[in-house]
Amino acid sequence: MNNSVLFISYDGLLDPLGGSQILPYLYSIRQHPRPLHILSYEKPERFKAGGELLKAELASSGIGWTPLSFTTHFGKLGKLWDLSRMYEVALYLQFKHRFGVIHCRSYQAMQVGALLRKLTGVKVLFDMRGLWVDERVDGEIWKLDNSIDASIFKLYKHVESNLLLSASHIVALTERVVPELYKLSPDMSAPISVIPCCADFEHFMLPTAKQRITTRKELELPENAFVLSYLGSLGTWYMLDEMLQLFAQAATEREDVHFLLITKDWRAEHESLISTLGLSHLRTRIHVHEAKRDQVPSYIGCSDLMLSFIKPAYSKIASSPTKIAEALAVGVPVVSNAGIGDIDNMTARLKAGAVIDLDKPDSLSDIVSSFDSLKKMGGPKLRARAKSELNLHVAALSYKKVYEQLEQTL
Repeated sequence: MNNSVLFISYDGLLDPLGGSQILPYLYSIRQHPRPLHILSYEKPERFKAGGELLKAELASSGIGWTPLSFTTHFGKLGKLWDLSRMYEVALYLQFKHRFGVIHCRSYQAMQVGALLRKLTGVKVLFDMRGLWVDERVDGEIWKLDNSIDASIFKLYKHVESNLLLSASHIVALTERVVPELYKLSPDMSAPISVIPCCADFEHFMLPTAKQRITTRKELELPENAFVLSYLGSLGTWYMLDEMLQLFAQAATEREDVHFLLITKDWRAEHESLISTLGLSHLRTRIHVHEAKRDQVPSYIGCSDLMLSFIKPAYSKIASSPTKIAEALAVGVPVVSNAGIGDIDNMTARLKAGAVIDLDKPDSLSDIVSSFDSLKKMGGPKLRARAKSELNLHVAALSYKKVYEQLEQTL
């Protein structure tokens, strides 16, 4: 029985997403001995800067890697070219190594996996990562009042249904999305496992009191301030307006509140937003910093509460924000908005913060009055509760179980 795995990802290992999410999972999975090979697409400039070093690191962990380079030609048709090359190379690797399982991360990779299963009969794991097709509509990339976009959407919903049918096993990020998958593809028979986004608890360590003071000094945060934090991008999905409004509400009720944003996305438009919201007088209490991966744990860990407000939409029932697991790992409770994935139930179960309904008029003032009690939820006990569910090693064991189930049917 061949227990080797080919992991296919259209996202690059050298992208920020690859470094923070994909690679930690793969290293953790590899600790449960099983031959592992990766096929991924990489941006040429990033591969030039760090490709050979990463290849050596993977090889030292017993992981093979076949990196492909995105084409810079043909415009939108270039994506079809890239996908056809991934088909070709994956088929070559399968015939050469005879992998027992093909692990496909998201939809583009699963299109390759579906073809491999059809041609070779190999077992294919569809690791969905979300409702990709509906995210394109909810994020206004595809506009359904545009006839071309509407046709593309209809085509991809058909593709999505077929991908679910082609899977030997499906991994979803949330329990809430599981019933929807049966609606999307009523005839599918593949079992579904739920594995939420987890954090590397060996990387995201609980800071000591001294480390918190040192980090606050580095970030020019007052030692005794009540610090709200936000981590990540400021794109379409993330409700910066509402997070700033919560900070403003807090600032009217207490003089010690500061807002730390850990992001590489801060632009002139965000400065304008502060002015538009009438918060210019609070600008000195809004701190924006970029962070390298090694700095993220201490930066989050010096705060008292993290904010995670995500635009509610149908596709977000499938979302599991990694930043929440990372905050809980360093002992920081999280204030989230309702309706995103399994966050409501998880927050209550782990006593991990609070979930608020932003549509209710008094939601911001109500949560501000709870700041001190929420802060008391944090620390080593919160980390311990979260570790039982959201540690990367727990996810690795779950994937190991899925692989073993697939291998038993070979």
